[in-house]
Parts: sequence; C-alpha cells; structure tokens
Amino acid sequence: MPRAFSEAEQVQIRNRLIAAGKRQISALGIRRLVIDEVTREAGISKGSFYSFFPSREDFILSVFEAWEGEFRSALLREVAESGESPRKRIERLILGAFAVFRREPGLLRIRPRDIEDLALRLPPERLAAHQAADRDVLEHAFAAWETEGLVAPAGRDALPALIPLIFAMALHRDDFPADSFEPMTRLLASSLAAKLAPSTGEPHENGS
Repeated sequence: MPRAFSEAEQVQIRNRLIAAGKRQISALGIRRLVIDEVTREAGISKGSFYSFFPSREDFILSVFEAWEGEFRSALLREVAESGESPRKRIERLILGAFAVFRREPGLLRIRPRDIEDLALRLPPERLAAHQAADRDVLEHAFAAWETEGLVAPAGRDALPALIPLIFAMALHRDDFPADSFEPMTRLLASSLAAKLAPSTGEPHENGS
C-alpha cells in the first residue's frame, strides 16, 4: 500500500510527475508515454502515482494543462504590462504564442485523434471542468482587454478563436512550403492586430 505523503511532499511529487510527463511527451509523444518510466523518474512507485492521478488520461491532460497555464500566463502578463500601442501588444501576443510552440514542441504532440481518444476516456465532468477553466481564464482576459481599450468591440467575438487558430497553424507547420511559415506568421500577426485593435490612425508597417 502506498505510504501517505505530507502536503509539501505531495506538491513536490506532483511537480516532478508533471515535469517527467513533459519530457516524455516531448521526446516520444502521447501514445508512447509509459507511466512506469514517469514514476521511476519522479522517484515514486506506480501505486503511489494513482493517488495523484486517477488514470493515464487524466495525467496527460494535467500535463497539457500545466503547459497551457505556463505559456498563457506569460503571454497575458506580457500583453497586460506592455506600454506599447494596442496593435503592437496584440501583435506581440500572437508572435509570442507561435514562439512558445517552437520552444515547447511537446505541446504539438497531441493530434486530433489523441484529443478524441482522451475525450472518450476521461470522465465527462473532468473534461467539462477543463473546458470551463479555459473559458473562464480567457473570458476574463478578453473582458479586461475590451475595458481598457485594447480590443475593438467589433473584434471581440473573434478573440476566442485566436489561440485555436495559432495552435492549428503550429500543428501543421511542416505542411507549409519551405521558408514560408515564419513570414506568414508575421503577416498574420500584423494583419490580425490591425483588425482587432481599435483604430487609432497608427500607420501600418508598410507605411499605408
């Protein structure tokens, strides 16, 4: 029977498990993630693992939630604290999101079929809680942006699709013609920022 851990130990072990999961997914992908290897790296027994996560699928979702939370917090904080114009701040957000996917390739290891499999295997309430948490964080951020005049009211309805769009593009990066992906992301960021931000008479980069 797995021994009981103190509250401090539980936090440390959970962090080690998540870190091990990130490394495995980055190196091998979701389908080849092995719980025995994760627990060995984290220094606990397999039996103890299931006192932290009820299933392999819940663990995988938790790893992606940790990744998602880290990059989303960094991006939103950068936008909130920047002293640049609204258009430049939105452009920075979009380019920053693409940069995160370059730095953390494990985020792109999940494929549409993997998402479908996870959704089928996870309890409906766990999936609903994940989706609600995502929605709440982004809705709060978008509402704050609109209040402070960062986003034009006309662009508000399109904001929820922004991160899924970036994720889909990053996921299919290899399908783009050689050397075209980076220029396209810069063009996309500039164009979307110009449309989403309030009109201030700020000139476009091409001088128009």
